[in-house]
Amino acid sequence: MKAKNHNTNREKRVMKKRFRTAVFLLLFAGIVLTVFRYFKLVSKTVYEESVSHLTEVFHQSDNMLRELTDKNLTYLHMWGAYLQETSDEDKIRDYIENAQKDAGFLDFYFLSTDGNYKMLTGETGYLDLQENFEDEIQNGNDIVTNAVVPGKSQILVFASPRAHGNYQGFGYDAIAIAYENSDIVNVLDISAFHGNAKSYVVHPDGRVVVDHSFREWGNAYNFFGVLREHSNIPEKEILELSGKFKAGDTGAMLVNLDGKKHYLVYEKSEIQDWVFLGLVKAEIVNASMNVLQHSTMMLAGIVALSVAGLFIWLILRKSRVSLKKKDTEILYREELFQKLSMNVDDVFLMLDAKTYKTDYVSPNVEKLLGITVEQIRKDICVLWRMHPQKSEDPKKNYLEKIQVDEQKEWDFECVHQKTGEQRWFHNIAMCSEVNGKKKYILVMSDRTSDKKMNQALYEAVHAAENANKAKSTFLSNMSHDIRTPMNAIIGFTTLAVSNIDNKKRVRDYLGKILSSSNHLLSLINDILDMSRIESGKIHLEETAVSLSEMLHDLKTIISGQIHAKQLELYMDAMDVTNEDVYCDKTRLNQVLLNLLSNAVKFTPAGGTVSVRLKQFPGKTKDSGLYEIRVKDSGIGMSPEFVQKIFSPFERERTSTVSRTQGTGLGMAITKNIVDMMGGTIEVQTEQGKGTEFIVRLALRLQPEHRRTEKIAELEGLKALVVDDDFNTCDSVTKMLVKVGMRSEWTLFGKEAVLRARQSLELGDAFHAYIIDWRLPDMNGIEVTRQIRSLGDDTPIIILTAYDWSDIETEARAAGVTAFCAKPLFMSDIRETLLTAIGQKKDKTEPSVFPAADLNFKGRSVLLVEDNELNSEIAVEILNEYGFVVDTAENGAEAVEKVKNARPGDYDLVLMDVQMPVMDGYEATRQIRALPDPALAGITILAMTANAFDEDRKKALECGMDSFLSKPIVIEELICALQNSLKHHLTERTSI
Repeated sequence: MKAKNHNTNREKRVMKKRFRTAVFLLLFAGIVLTVFRYFKLVSKTVYEESVSHLTEVFHQSDNMLRELTDKNLTYLHMWGAYLQETSDEDKIRDYIENAQKDAGFLDFYFLSTDGNYKMLTGETGYLDLQENFEDEIQNGNDIVTNAVVPGKSQILVFASPRAHGNYQGFGYDAIAIAYENSDIVNVLDISAFHGNAKSYVVHPDGRVVVDHSFREWGNAYNFFGVLREHSNIPEKEILELSGKFKAGDTGAMLVNLDGKKHYLVYEKSEIQDWVFLGLVKAEIVNASMNVLQHSTMMLAGIVALSVAGLFIWLILRKSRVSLKKKDTEILYREELFQKLSMNVDDVFLMLDAKTYKTDYVSPNVEKLLGITVEQIRKDICVLWRMHPQKSEDPKKNYLEKIQVDEQKEWDFECVHQKTGEQRWFHNIAMCSEVNGKKKYILVMSDRTSDKKMNQALYEAVHAAENANKAKSTFLSNMSHDIRTPMNAIIGFTTLAVSNIDNKKRVRDYLGKILSSSNHLLSLINDILDMSRIESGKIHLEETAVSLSEMLHDLKTIISGQIHAKQLELYMDAMDVTNEDVYCDKTRLNQVLLNLLSNAVKFTPAGGTVSVRLKQFPGKTKDSGLYEIRVKDSGIGMSPEFVQKIFSPFERERTSTVSRTQGTGLGMAITKNIVDMMGGTIEVQTEQGKGTEFIVRLALRLQPEHRRTEKIAELEGLKALVVDDDFNTCDSVTKMLVKVGMRSEWTLFGKEAVLRARQSLELGDAFHAYIIDWRLPDMNGIEVTRQIRSLGDDTPIIILTAYDWSDIETEARAAGVTAFCAKPLFMSDIRETLLTAIGQKKDKTEPSVFPAADLNFKGRSVLLVEDNELNSEIAVEILNEYGFVVDTAENGAEAVEKVKNARPGDYDLVLMDVQMPVMDGYEATRQIRALPDPALAGITILAMTANAFDEDRKKALECGMDSFLSKPIVIEELICALQNSLKHHLTERTSI
């Protein structure tokens, strides 16, 4: 009976125990469920309130953007109406410039439907706008879109269609204004949340139109790219969000960006298909709500932890055996970790968060850092002291303030304590709590090999960028230089066509075209020299140069620009006793053209540009110091800009200069060339009063070969110089003295007539008059007419810096004997005086066909050329020298003609390289492979526009005898033909 009662009591105790356990579990589950539901309710309330607030804030920003859009489109409609009412370009320019001041936009464009534009300044270009831009404009729709212009930052463009218009010869279909992205960002500035709010305006596919994120995530080109790179949102959710954008939905969501929660609010904008996005960190939005939430969560957590603690205490007694088993497993895992750590490049450390004593250090620390485990255990700060001296504070503690479950990363540069090698580590520090104690876990990953590889890649990229920059610099400069002679060629060609019946004028124009063409060819030859482009270096080549001819050619090339801008050009030479020197003509031309082009560019209409050459004694007998001054009455420069004018890509930033095109490379190239020539260049300038560049060069003199002795027929006779420039009068007077004349001068035409009358009355008449065409009181023709009215038949020479063809008929009728062009050199004045007194006939135009040493009459040439114009030119030149020319249009036809010819039918072959059917290289190989040695050995000269060194090498390797580059230079062609035929005749004689 007692046993039975005992069993019953035991069963009751077991039942009670089970009941208590069940009650405890139900109570614990209820508390946990209640706390969970409460947390969920609070979080939902916080989220809904925050989203509502954010939606309102960003909706206001969207309204600001819409108001800006409506305002600008309204402006465009007003301006479009004005443009339809007037065609006066000056009024249009003033109207738009005033509108720009009022509206504050960046640029104004006249747009065609294909995206090409023209600005008020005349600058043209292409705007890369949306793909359906042409359709929208043709349908009469306004457009707002972003675009990129080369050399500028991203802009936002507002465009409005209008009836077809024309501005400065540019037909346009729409007008547009542009703002920089930063200007739009200022309009959208959000003051809420203490300026911590960020926003984007995007297309439905994520392309960013306006970025107001303060560049926190770099240059964002696509918003979905930001999400993919900085968040863990699945691709499926990103695609769903993209669909919502396209559907025009409005909504909000929480996203995790770089470990921080952000509210993302999106709203369909009323501007085109744009979507307005707002981003704010959740901790900023929820700052006030979080205090209550955290307090409640803290209280609920304490209760839950208390209950959980009781539960844990109950089960701890049963866990002792299992703990021993787990200790064994831990020891095994630790041993395994020790083995693994010795074979990786990561150092692992575990530290106490309070004392910084090390609980664990991986044994590979000595191999990677050069310090022992014992050193780290003794003082963890030994790690921070491993920084090189140039690094930041060595006492800085990178671990402090890391909270539990937080992670901190930084790069660590140190010196290996044993080898002295510089090494780089990427460190990851985490804080965790173990048994109530905070522990730091530090992982130091050796990135030395990655760092060295990245450094090597960086240096390679930097070298490539330098090479590309050298190419761009060289080609940009050459583009500017090429356009100057091209302008002269096109202009004088137009004049020649319009005066085709005037043989003398046409010959003069063609001579100027030839001069400009030769300069252009020298520039093209420089461009084709790839070694200069690759290295950015320029090599000087000294040749015999006539300064007189060079300056006259320079005046010819620049005259088109002078005339187009309605400027006055003055050119003179002072005290130049040696006009024949040795120098690099192309480079000196390049320097002077750069300076003159800038003077023309920055001088307004009606201004003056002058070039003055003066000679000083040189340091040695066979050299002279030449000073060239290029002066203008233009806008001048500020003192600050003068300090950096010779730096590449520098241009003064003023309202006037900003409307002038240019790369900013010309003066840097000019300075480089002058330095290479051993000279100096300086600038004198004042804003609003003009600029003067002074170039000084020491040039080697040519042996004297022009006679400068006196003219016997004029010796002792008197001459009168009439010019409004004192320096010109002084210079010409000195030249006349050297030829043996007595010289007087005056600055006024009326005084010249008075002196002429007095000289006749006194019996000491003038025997030569040198009169400037443009004088302040009367022109040179009127002075001539009045002198002739006195019965004076003395030779009268008109001196001018301009083309005298337009006044020649009137001047001859007034009694002018001869003309002389400025700048005036000793050789010019001697030849003009001899011509005027009849001792020398007018200079005949030189033949464009230089004389040949051989008689080519009857020589037969096979010309292989596929271009009809090139073929016609070559045939005419060869016929002029007596060659009999047969032609072939491609390499295959040339091979057949040589194959079917008899030995001696052709003396040589001029072979083009690039041709249809068969190129010149293959044709040459097949000719060389002919069975008849006489035909296979025929002389073949390559004549091609492929002028690189590798092309020359390839031509010789395939069997050609020589190489000529196009365009055809007659002197080089005849020289090559002479050399080839002489060699051919020598071989025949030896055989």
